[in-house]
Amino acid sequence: MDDGNAVSKRRIGAMELLSIGGFACFFGWMLVSFYWLFAEYIQDVSVAERDVVQMFVFAGLVLGYFVLYLAGKNKRFDLFKIKWLATTAVLSMLLPLAAVVLDFGMTIPSAALCVVNLCAGIGGAVLTVSWLDVCSRIRLQSFRRFTSLSLVGGGILFTLVAMVPNRVQPAFCIIYALLSVGLLHFVRARGGSATCAPPIGSCKKTWEFAWEIEPSLIAFGIVFGLTFVYLFNSGIDTVLVGLLFVIPGAGIIAAFALRGKNIGITVIQRILLCVTVLSCLAMPFADKWVQLACSCLVVASWAAFVSVNYALVVKKSVENWGAPVFRQVPVRLIFSALGFLLGWAIAATMTVIYGAHSDAFMIVRLCMAFVLVVVVMLFFPSPERHDRPGAAAGREAKPVVSSNLSDRELFERRCKDVAELYQLSPRETDILEFLAKGRNAAYIQSKLTISPHTVKSHIYSIYRKLDIHSQQKLMDFVEEYPIEATD
Repeated sequence: MDDGNAVSKRRIGAMELLSIGGFACFFGWMLVSFYWLFAEYIQDVSVAERDVVQMFVFAGLVLGYFVLYLAGKNKRFDLFKIKWLATTAVLSMLLPLAAVVLDFGMTIPSAALCVVNLCAGIGGAVLTVSWLDVCSRIRLQSFRRFTSLSLVGGGILFTLVAMVPNRVQPAFCIIYALLSVGLLHFVRARGGSATCAPPIGSCKKTWEFAWEIEPSLIAFGIVFGLTFVYLFNSGIDTVLVGLLFVIPGAGIIAAFALRGKNIGITVIQRILLCVTVLSCLAMPFADKWVQLACSCLVVASWAAFVSVNYALVVKKSVENWGAPVFRQVPVRLIFSALGFLLGWAIAATMTVIYGAHSDAFMIVRLCMAFVLVVVVMLFFPSPERHDRPGAAAGREAKPVVSSNLSDRELFERRCKDVAELYQLSPRETDILEFLAKGRNAAYIQSKLTISPHTVKSHIYSIYRKLDIHSQQKLMDFVEEYPIEATD
């Protein structure tokens, strides 16, 4: 069903379309907040100081992923509770509100702007992980289709902001953030049920990342960070032109996904490596227009890289049914975010010491291009590990079961495995079997000879542990739950 198998050309469903819209709002907010607003509104400080202030956005992104990774170890942590969603909404609005304050001629100390950017980065990390978790829970035909179309939509929303008057741009940014959080809550509550991915309640088994790929993620991130600083320091018009290339970069991945063409992650990484390195090699020897064109190609490579990287970490996570995606992906995303932060920090340091667009800056970027080649050659991911179809890549594939079990035995086995995975009590396990058969509370009460209040309490506890909101979804979940083959 997904990137490892032939992709169906079935139309995009309503829930997927809503999710793409919500994730696109996030990307629109991110492009405006991370690369546009302060490039336009902070004009009374040096370029070097502005680079340092903006660097805290990407420090916040790394910090946010790390905090989510630690929080995910706690079984009681639920990223989608209202209090966390409200906190995320507040964090995402701080930066555009700061832009409003600056637009009215008020002064904000650089230290305060650093804190605002740090909070924005943390909010961005939470929204990224949240939407990737939703991506795993709705019935998608292709993870790449979801991530790439969302990024294309985000690029279009950014373009809309760039076209409106300056004074209303922060308002658009706030609207994007609130829409993204609102749609996240709606889709997660209505469509992101546990029937497609393991919900809250278990951290027994998580996906072991292939360590061979992380150095490549960091190296790519450094080169991307260097290029974005170059655009950031070149003026608002250059930032606009550069960010527009997010659309064709992600659009290429979307086009292949929509046509059902599956290109392996290793092939895509080779292509992006060639485009990125050749662009960096050409820049020191070209005039400013060719330098801008090369930077735009790197931005397009970044957009394609983000699309396939996000799709890969979701695909790898859902193959294991061991823990919800929001508990697994933060540690995977830290590495590319850390690389981008290092690239931005290196560029900001060079700007402080030598000034923007100095020869030293060009030499550093050229050296990092060579480093990227060496790192990728040494740590290039194996196609056998990343491009082969996973055992559970298609969530609609039939579970692997032993052929010598009757239907009743299969049902009891599934109920037992679900009860063990989500740590149900013996009484809850009994009630789970009745619920999975379609029995109502009155029937369960009569069979188990317990009070109506006790039955309702146990049912509520089961729904809470499995993060399920209806009996039909519970029945579907048990019916589709995969069990291992027996000898």
